[in-house]
Amino acid sequence: MEWIIENWILVLVIGGMAAMHLFGHGHGRHKHGKAAKRQTAQKKVPDAPADTRVPSEDA
Repeated sequence: MEWIIENWILVLVIGGMAAMHLFGHGHGRHKHGKAAKRQTAQKKVPDAPADTRVPSEDA
């Protein structure tokens, strides 16, 4: 108990870091695993192909 009283700043910093990690990043939900891959797969929309034809003078 005496160590906590003497090192209260260190305890406060460690507690703050733990709280930020648990609640600061999307309220505790980390995007890992199958659900995150499924969400990113649904958001990907293929772009339209670019028009790579070169206009010729003959046409």
